[in-house]
Amino acid sequence: MTLLTIGSVLLIVYGLVSRRYDRALAWGGVTSAGAALVLGPVAVPTFYAVAVGLVAVLGVNRLASRRRPRTSLLEGVPGASLLLAFVVWAVLVTFTAPFMFPGLATVTASSAPLEPGRLTTSNIAQMLYLALSVAIVVMFAHTAGVGPQTIGLLLTASVLLSFWRFLGLNLGIPFPYGVLDNSPAFAYIETAPGGALRFRGIYPEPAALATVAAASAVYSVSAAFQVRGLRRLGHLLVAGIAIQLGIVSTSTTFLVVGMGMLALFAVVAVADFLRGRVALPPAGAYALLVTGLAALWFVPLLYRFVQEALSVKIDSDSYDARSGTDAASYQVFLDTYGWGVGLGSGRASSLIPTVLSTVGFVGAVLLVAALAAVVIPALRVRRARPVLWVLATVALSGMVSGPDLTPPSGLLWLCVGVLARIVVEQRALDAAASAAGPALDRPAQIEGARHRSHATPA
Repeated sequence: MTLLTIGSVLLIVYGLVSRRYDRALAWGGVTSAGAALVLGPVAVPTFYAVAVGLVAVLGVNRLASRRRPRTSLLEGVPGASLLLAFVVWAVLVTFTAPFMFPGLATVTASSAPLEPGRLTTSNIAQMLYLALSVAIVVMFAHTAGVGPQTIGLLLTASVLLSFWRFLGLNLGIPFPYGVLDNSPAFAYIETAPGGALRFRGIYPEPAALATVAAASAVYSVSAAFQVRGLRRLGHLLVAGIAIQLGIVSTSTTFLVVGMGMLALFAVVAVADFLRGRVALPPAGAYALLVTGLAALWFVPLLYRFVQEALSVKIDSDSYDARSGTDAASYQVFLDTYGWGVGLGSGRASSLIPTVLSTVGFVGAVLLVAALAAVVIPALRVRRARPVLWVLATVALSGMVSGPDLTPPSGLLWLCVGVLARIVVEQRALDAAASAAGPALDRPAQIEGARHRSHATPA
């Protein structure tokens, strides 16, 4: 039993007692490079260990309750039916693919071929993780108090712990090395192929740190626009630390994702301005002018830097290996005629080929449709913006170097769950306002008529 095992149990108890399931899961997602439990070849991340405990206890309590629920848990949850269909389809593909394509080599560490009637521990684990992830989305949609702060807690704690480790390595400040990153499932990478040192924070590799750093930076900057005073200063400080960690990670992922998010932010800002959602004061106009003039000098330098960094990456052995894995996954997608080989039987170097090779074309469509059912209604809610930015960052990172449909931190599905809760709350507010509208307008109409009756003709 490790400290992370004890910590996971305490988080389960805390979540059940306080009913702050979101906080318990967020803390569980912080130590994504650690294992709460090791079952044979499977190391269970702390996030999913906490999720198993919470979902199991809450599920048993619901089944044992003498009061029969009047409504289904899926009712009112945006995208719930599509998410359920996605899980069912993914499980179906995982069970049937070995019978349909026996002997087909999988894109895994062992390249083991599919065998009819045989499920690997990886197959079982990935099906369980996906079911838990969707259960968390439904749980969040029904839990009061869930909000953007859940994502902020996970990202801020992760960044600060990684920064603590950075200070420990460079300044000798004591740090609990080996406690937060004890999973035997990972090969911890801290050097480049040439032997140069790289920084990974509390994550298995620099690319994973780069993803969290980018997500934390965009969350903190977006959240800073919605608060004032010391809270704004705190968000900006965390954003600065996150950017610094992304830079010292020397990961091309941080560079590519950062450039992509800056471009997306510019598009959104211009769109808001053109639609009249954002007013530009004189000071802002002058600042924009100065920024534009500075860009004439800065952009060419940035372009050359990015071009050189990408050229070095493209010429590296790791890029060839990643590209080869992605190409092999696309080939599996074609060899199975778009059916897929099932969860746990394929892991490319990026998300799109992983999804296509494992759950196939139908599964990919169901996943996109389910996410769209949650994201689209959340776009009109202002307080959802920080989470939307994080989700966009995670998606872009996945396209670059994040192959996990169920990442160890659970960040992807936590974002979906928080957005689902925000949409549910907004719909309730809209319904209440719509129902109260006629009753509230009636006194105003009477008062207006009274004033008109007493008015003196001009």
